[in-house]
Amino acid sequence: MTQLIEEVARHRKNIKHEALTYSVSELVNLHRDGEILIRPDFQRLFRWTRGQQSSFVESLILEIPIPPLFFFEADDGKWELLDGLQRMSTIVKFFGGAADVPAAYQGEEENENDWHYENENNMEVPLQLVAGEYLKAIRGLSFSRLPTQLQLNLKRSRLHIIVLKRETHPTYKYEVFKRLNSGGAELEDQELRNCSIRLIGNEFPDYLQNVAKTTAFVEALGLEGEKARNGFAEELALRFFTMKNYGDHFKHDVRDLLTRYMEDVAAKRVSFDFSGEREIFERTWTLIAAAIPGGDAFRAKSKDTRSNQGPFSPTLYELVALGVAMSLSQAEGLSADKLRDKIIDIIVSAKDQGLTGSGSNSVKKTRGRLELARKWLADNGAA
Repeated sequence: MTQLIEEVARHRKNIKHEALTYSVSELVNLHRDGEILIRPDFQRLFRWTRGQQSSFVESLILEIPIPPLFFFEADDGKWELLDGLQRMSTIVKFFGGAADVPAAYQGEEENENDWHYENENNMEVPLQLVAGEYLKAIRGLSFSRLPTQLQLNLKRSRLHIIVLKRETHPTYKYEVFKRLNSGGAELEDQELRNCSIRLIGNEFPDYLQNVAKTTAFVEALGLEGEKARNGFAEELALRFFTMKNYGDHFKHDVRDLLTRYMEDVAAKRVSFDFSGEREIFERTWTLIAAAIPGGDAFRAKSKDTRSNQGPFSPTLYELVALGVAMSLSQAEGLSADKLRDKIIDIIVSAKDQGLTGSGSNSVKKTRGRLELARKWLADNGAA
């Protein structure tokens, strides 16, 4: 026991930290003045969607508690970000960028313009909010167009800060960073949904886990390695049912839509025909697996050679899967080779119509793909 106490004392003396609270405006000013540093390698990892960024701002407005930001104090006294990249980057983007969004892209009418999605993670471009879960009226507003009362409240809102002092031995600075960023198994979105929605009920999470094991579905996706184990297949199954049955509710973020649909089915706020949906699911994936297995049905195609271009695309996944599911009788009347040709046709058509690529998760493009899927085989027939 004496040895343990000595080890604790020896290591603790090498870790010096300070717990502080700072207002949002103070953090923005410190970053603007170069006293808070976000390394370029970190900046490239700013990946929150507009929906996630807006949700964070909504949390600040509603004064929902926020986890602390972690910094370490460099020898020159400046603070370098250790943990909280997405939150800190959103603060800089929303509060500290240019004066406002360019006039051509301002307001509700232009809120789904591709420009917003092309600059989604550009910290130099101001964030124009999408509707929040509770605050619908923030849609189309930037910080400078918020009511003055809210601007002042936000600027004064305080966040908890943990600063590792410069006296901390460099080994422990690294250790803190490692443990904050990779110390535990990070759950993927669907794993989090499975855990949280079981608090409502087990039936739908169990159902998704079960259908995701369907042989034809597995063959059509061609998932390997970590993606086959971390709930990705279940999320794709959920995405199939969500976009087929609930896609018209899409507003700005597929993640939020998937979560809301799973919650609504689990809580029985929306009806779900478990046996009927499973039949449609199995028939759909039997056709796709026979036509283009191994995940190739969901990759961009060259218009000239009709060969694969690029990685697996979730947007092409929903387009192809829904196209087949919404025209099952026509699809079942096609040979596997003919259906393959039709699948390549719709992928090329979606690109020609500007429904894929940059800003593909905008409302305009998402609903455009849904409409294309609905009329695909119905318009073209089974010839």
